[in-house]
This record gives sequence, C-alpha cells and structure tokens, in this order.
Amino acid sequence: MSRAFTWWRRFHGDVKLPKKYMYKGASQLQQRIEFGEYEFNHLGREVYLEDLIYETKVADLRAEKSYLKTDEALEDQIIDMRKQYHKRRTLIMKAHLEAEAKLLRKIAEDLDTEFELGLDIIRDIMEVFDGTTRELYFHCKSLAVGKTLDPEKMQRFCNEQPRHILKPKERKYAKLWMKLVKERGWQEFLNWEQLNN
Repeated sequence: MSRAFTWWRRFHGDVKLPKKYMYKGASQLQQRIEFGEYEFNHLGREVYLEDLIYETKVADLRAEKSYLKTDEALEDQIIDMRKQYHKRRTLIMKAHLEAEAKLLRKIAEDLDTEFELGLDIIRDIMEVFDGTTRELYFHCKSLAVGKTLDPEKMQRFCNEQPRHILKPKERKYAKLWMKLVKERGWQEFLNWEQLNN
C-alpha cells in the first residue's frame, strides 16, 4: 500500500492480494486478476463526483448568500472553492492517466511472462479483445496451451475486492455518489450497493 500523501482522494485506494492468502500451486497472476488488481483505474469515474460536489456547493452557496446583490460578490465567495475543485480534479485525472498506462503495460508484461506469447502479440490481442480481464487471461492461456478454455468453467480462486469505499471523513458524499451511479448506469456499483443493504 502506498504511503504517498493523497489529500485529494475521497475513496480508499485498491489493495494488492497478499501472498499469504494465495493458493499454492495456482497461478498467482490469475488470482491477482480475479482479485481485481488489473482492473481499470476507478479514479476516472470518481472525478465525476468532484464535479457534482462542486456544483452542489455552489448551488448551496447561491441559496445561502442570496442577499449578495451582484455576481461579482458571489464570485468572490466561491473563488477558493473553485481553486480547490480544479486542483483536486487535476490531480485525480493525472493519477488516473498514469495508473492506467502503468496498468496496461504491467498486465501485458505479466501475461507475456506467464504464457511466453510475445509482448507484441499480447498487445495486439489487448487492442481488440472485448471481454473482462479474467477472460483475457484465459484467452491468452488458450493460445499458449493450444486448446480453448472457457473462463466460466474454470475455477475462481477469489472474489474481486470491493471498489469505491469512501474514507470515513468523506462518507457525507455517499448519497451524491449513489445518485451519480444511478444517473450514469454504472451497474456494477448498483449491484454492490444492493448486496450491502
């Protein structure tokens, strides 16, 4: 787990599956994929929460400060809020893009290490593959062993880690997050929320 100071994160970061919880004799890469270490970086979705929080704060301020006669007076009131919003949003997107690039490179390298198909071949497969990361793993394994393996029939070693767990001081935004999830139709988060209720 990274010890970097991340004041701008409202959600807990992803964790890696500790080796002591891995099954011996089974592919570590498969277990890491199933745990969700190679899933897309969710900061790209979390940035939408920042937009919604900012819009809500500005609307609340407009309602609260209705006695201000000019737009300039209101702008003076929200300028600090806007600066922090832009700084946080910029840091989130920067971290998201860096993590995505690193993740794509790492999964290609790890698949090549496990199956020895060649990095260029794996990158070409990743470019056109339309499935989950677990299905990609079994597609590459099928190519390596020379026979088709159905991911649905293969044993799953662990469940995927939960995503989007708000830090305790940020839980006041849980309703805004669920509103955003429902508006955007992010079904995987709706299912997770239903399981927790």
